[in-house]
Amino acid sequence: SFTWVKDAGLEGCPSQCWLKGGTGKPLKKKGLVSGIPPPRPQLPEVPSGVDGPGGSLWCFSLIQPKGYEKGMLQWQWARRASIFACDGFGVYSNKKIEVAPGVTTSIVDSNLKCNFGGDSGTALNAWIFIAVWKQVIADAEYKKYDWVVKVDPDAVFFPDRLGR
Repeated sequence: SFTWVKDAGLEGCPSQCWLKGGTGKPLKKKGLVSGIPPPRPQLPEVPSGVDGPGGSLWCFSLIQPKGYEKGMLQWQWARRASIFACDGFGVYSNKKIEVAPGVTTSIVDSNLKCNFGGDSGTALNAWIFIAVWKQVIADAEYKKYDWVVKVDPDAVFFPDRLGR
């Protein structure tokens, strides 16, 4: 349930919304809206990219050892989405991390840190990805597949669409 107040009396942030949990009950009071948020729509099943007509896919992601990326991959794993909908997959990091049951990172020789710069102030991370590709080549798992796809953990990726 939630409660929203038009003027909570807080300087610089007059409107406030609080999630209350539970089922809640709607209340009528001037300047206050309470109720139950609508149910979240259920996502359809993610189409599998396994055995696609364009050839087999080996997909991989690089994750930071801290932050939101591990959680994103765990969500994808539970739904067999993104790289986990490919014929084969791998996850890389600079530390050994259990991402999901039976899914552990392969370790990359890099601290995964870089500066920002250049004309557009972007991440100067080429050396990080050179280290990742060196490890991908050393692991040699990709050799069993027709195509290799590098996917950011926070990218929306449908392998079944790639093979068409």
